[in-house]
Amino acid sequence: MPRKQRQPGDAFLSQNKCNLGTNTRIMQLLRSQLNELYDLIEKQGYFSPSQFSILAGQTELTLNETQFYFKVFEDIGYVDSMMANFSPGRSLYMEATTGVDWEGIKFYFKDWLSYLKREVSAPDKWGRLVEEVKSLIGETQVENTAFSHQEYLEVRRNIETIKNQLSSIPLLETQNIAILHQLNHVAEMTDKLNKFDWRNFFIGTITSCVIQLGVTQEHAKLFAELIRNTFSGWMLLK
Repeated sequence: MPRKQRQPGDAFLSQNKCNLGTNTRIMQLLRSQLNELYDLIEKQGYFSPSQFSILAGQTELTLNETQFYFKVFEDIGYVDSMMANFSPGRSLYMEATTGVDWEGIKFYFKDWLSYLKREVSAPDKWGRLVEEVKSLIGETQVENTAFSHQEYLEVRRNIETIKNQLSSIPLLETQNIAILHQLNHVAEMTDKLNKFDWRNFFIGTITSCVIQLGVTQEHAKLFAELIRNTFSGWMLLK
C-alpha cells in the first residue's frame, strides 16, 4: 500500500506522550543527518559533541553518564514523516513529537539541547541539603557494640532535650509534630540497635524527615545545629 503524504493535523501523537504506537519504526540516521546534529550541538555552545554517544545502528544520541537521550522514529504510514522521542522534555521527564519532516526534527533537537542544559546545570538543592545536614551532625565512626545502660540513659536525655528545644526553631506546626514523632521513634530504637546502626538510623531518619517535610534550608541548619550542640562531646555525633 503506498504511503500517504502527511497533511496538517494528521499527526496522531501529542508532544507530551511517549507511546509511539505500531505505525512507527526506529529510524537509522544518515551520516549527513548526524553531521547536522553535530553542528547544532557545536552551535549551541554549551555542550561538546564528544559528550554524546551514538548507539549502534545510528538510531539514538545519548548524553554520556546520564539516561538522557534523543531518538528518531520513521512514521511508516506517511512519506518523509518522522517523530522524535526524547528525555528530558520541556515539562516531563520523557516527551515525543508529532509527525514532522527532518527540518522539524532539527527544531526539536535544538529544544532538547536547551532542556539538557537546564537539567545538567541545575544545582541539586536537595542533595546539597542532605550533605549539609550530615556535615553539621557529624559522621564519626563508632563501635558496632550495644549501648551500656549509662549510654542508653544519656541518649534518651539528649533526645528529650532536642524535643524540648525544638520550639525555638520557627517550623510549621505540621513539621514540628512530625519531627517530634520521629524523635520518639528514634528514642525507642535505642534499646533495639547497636551504637553503629542506631547512629546511621538517627542520621537517616532526621535527613529524610527534613526532606519529606519540606523544611527550609535555614531551618534545617538550625535543627542540625541543635542536634550537634545537644550531643556535643558525645562519641556518636562528634
